[in-house]
Amino acid sequence: MKVLYAAAWILIIGFLVWSGNLLLQIQSAGSRTAQLHELSLHLDSLAQAWRDLNRPGNDVLENYEVSKHRTAFDRYLQQFTSLYGGMQQRLQGESGLSQRIHALQPLQEKLSGLAREILDLAGERERLRLDGADSRRVQEKETAAAASMARMDQVFQDGLQQILEASSVVVRQERGLEDLQRQNFRRLYIMLLVTLLASALSLELIRRVMRQREALRDAATRINTIMDNVVDGIVTVDPNGAIQSMNQSAELMFGYREAEVNGMEFSMLLERGCRRTYLQQARAGSGDHVMQSLLSEDCDGLGQRRNGSTFPIELDISHVTVNGRQLSIHIVRDVSERRQADQRQKLATSVFENASEGIMVTDAEGVIQSVNPAYLAITQYTADELLGQNPRILQSGRQDAGFYRDMWSAIGGGGHWQGEIWNRRKDGEIFPQWMTINAIKDARGRITNYVGVAVDISELKASQRMKEEFLTTISHELRTPLTSVLGSLGMLRDSMTERLPEQARKLVELAHGNSQRLVRLISDILDIEKIEAGKMTFNFEPLDLAALVNSVVEDCKVLAGQAEVNIASRLLAGDSLISGDADRLMQALTNLLANAIRFSSPGQTVEVELDDSGEMLQVTVTDHGPGIPEEFQRHVFKRFTQAGRHDRGRKAGTGLGLSIARLIVLQHGGRIDFRSIPGEATTFIIELPRAVQGSPGRQPEDGDGSFALQIRPRHS
Repeated sequence: MKVLYAAAWILIIGFLVWSGNLLLQIQSAGSRTAQLHELSLHLDSLAQAWRDLNRPGNDVLENYEVSKHRTAFDRYLQQFTSLYGGMQQRLQGESGLSQRIHALQPLQEKLSGLAREILDLAGERERLRLDGADSRRVQEKETAAAASMARMDQVFQDGLQQILEASSVVVRQERGLEDLQRQNFRRLYIMLLVTLLASALSLELIRRVMRQREALRDAATRINTIMDNVVDGIVTVDPNGAIQSMNQSAELMFGYREAEVNGMEFSMLLERGCRRTYLQQARAGSGDHVMQSLLSEDCDGLGQRRNGSTFPIELDISHVTVNGRQLSIHIVRDVSERRQADQRQKLATSVFENASEGIMVTDAEGVIQSVNPAYLAITQYTADELLGQNPRILQSGRQDAGFYRDMWSAIGGGGHWQGEIWNRRKDGEIFPQWMTINAIKDARGRITNYVGVAVDISELKASQRMKEEFLTTISHELRTPLTSVLGSLGMLRDSMTERLPEQARKLVELAHGNSQRLVRLISDILDIEKIEAGKMTFNFEPLDLAALVNSVVEDCKVLAGQAEVNIASRLLAGDSLISGDADRLMQALTNLLANAIRFSSPGQTVEVELDDSGEMLQVTVTDHGPGIPEEFQRHVFKRFTQAGRHDRGRKAGTGLGLSIARLIVLQHGGRIDFRSIPGEATTFIIELPRAVQGSPGRQPEDGDGSFALQIRPRHS
C-alpha cells in the first residue's frame, strides 16, 4: 500500500509539471491567436480602404461630378494612407507579410496618379461640353479617361491581390494556432484526468488508513458520544436483558439516573401490560435489526416513568458487537406529541365531516380540494363533481364582476370576507348563502389555501319576507281602525268637552293619548325594520345643520310650554353644511329633544348646542332630570328600553325612539353617544360629518335621483 501511495504521488507531480508547460504553451498560442485575429481585422479594413480609392474614378465616368469625386478621392487617399501606415507598424517583425504590404506603396502611387489623371480628363471634357466645343474633342477626352480607368482597374486588382494574399497568410496562421490549441487542450484534459484519478487513489488510500486507525482508537468513545447527543433515548442492553448504559435523553424520559438502573432489566421501563409483549418479541426476534411495535391486546405501546406515569413510545432494537461482546441498542422515542397531533387531526376530520355548515377548501389558485357532506347537501353536487373545479361553477349570475372584485380585494387585504351571496344548486335553483371566507397562510405569510364556510339562508330569507308581509298587514289592519278611533275621540274631545263630566273627559283624553302612542309605536317599529333591512329611502341633499336644529327647537317649544320647561339653544357653527335627509334627521333630533323635555321638571331648562370646532359637527341635547341609572346605561339604545328614568307622571314613550335615532345617525355616517350623572344631568351627543363644499356630489345607489354632497370620512 505504501508503494502504491508513493507511485501515485510521483505520477501526480510529473503530470502537474507537464500540465504547467502545456498551460504556458496554451497561453502563448492564445495571445498569438488574438494578435493574428486583430491583424486580420485590420487587413479587412485596409482592403476596404483600397476599394474606396478605386470608386471616384469609376463614379466620375458616370456622372462627371468632378469636384465632388476629387474631394472624395482625397478623403479616401487620406484614410488609406493612415491605415497603411498603421499596418506597417503592426507588421514589424513579420517579414513575409511586411513585404506584401510594402509592395502596395508603388501600386498606391500609380493608382493615385491614374485617378487624378481621370479626374483631370473628366474636368476637361466637362469644360469642352459647356463651351460648345466640337464633339470629337469631347469624345477624345472621354476615350482617354476610359483608357486610364482600364489601367487603373488593373493596378487596383494587383494591389487588392496583395492584400488578400496577406490576409490568407494570416488566416492560415490563425487556423494553425487554433488546431494547436485544441490539441494542447486535449492533452491537458487527459493529464488532468490522470492526475485526478491518481489523486482519488491517493485520497482513498489515506481514508482507508484513517478509518482503520479511527475504528481501532475510539469506537467506544464514538458510541458514547452518539448516545449522549441524540434526542431519542438510547439504552444498551446485554443478552440477558440487563441495562448496561443509558444516555441523557433516556434519563430525562424515564426519570432515572443511569447508575440507578445499571444491571436491572429493561422491561422495568415499560408499562406492566407491555412487559410481557416486549419479552415475547425479544425472544422471537432474530437478525441484526428488530423493530418493536409493542402493540398487542394487553399493550398500547407505553413506557413507564419512575413516578409511575405512562407515556406512548416507539421502540427500535438493533444488535451490535463491541469488542467481541454482543449488545442490543434500544432506541426509545417519546411519541406523545405525535399521538396528540393524530387525535387533533381525527377531531378536526370529525368536525369537518359532521359540521352542519357547508365547508369548502381550495388551494391558493382557487381549485376545490375538499368539501364536507353538509356542503354537498347544500349544493346537491357530489364530491367527484366538485373536486378539482373552481367555485365559480356555483355562481348564479346575480352578483356582477364588481361584487367579486370587492370580495377578493377584502380577502387579499385582510385575509377575511363574509357576506350574503347567491349561488346555484346542481338542479339550477338559485338560493342565498351567508358565506365566510378565510385565507390560510404558511409560516412565511404566503397564502396556501382558502376555507369557505357556507350557511343556506333560504329559510331565513323566507322568514324575513313573511315578517315584512306580517308587519305591513298588521300596520294596515291596525292603523285603519286606530285612525277612525283617533278621529272619533278627537271630535268627542273637541265638541263635547263642556258637556262631559270631568271623569269622562279624563277617560276621553286618556284614550286619545293612548291611541296616539299606539300609532307612534307602529310607525317606530316599521321604521326600525325598514332601516335594518336597508329598505328605508334616504334622500340626501345639502343641508344647513344649524337651520335644521333651529327648526326642531321651534317645533318643540309648544311641547316644552305644556311641560313648563324652557329651551336654551346655543348655535356656534359658522360652517355647518352637511349632506343628509332633512326629515330623518329632524325625526332623530326631535326624539332626543322630546325625551329631554319629558324627563325635565317644571322650571328646568333643556340646553341644545351646535359646535363646529372639531372635524365633525356636534349637536348636544342636555336635560337636568333624574339621569340614567348606571345599571341601565348599557341598554339605552336597545329597543323597548325606558332607560330606567322616572316619568314624573307623564306618558311613557314607545321605547324605540333612541334606537331609531341611532340607526338614522349611523346611516348618515355619524355616531351617537351619551353621558349621564344620575340625579344631575344627561347629555346626548350626535356627531355628523361635514360635506365637502364644491364637490359635484353623488347619486344614491337606489337611483332615487336625490342629490348628496360628498361626505368626509369620519374619524375613529
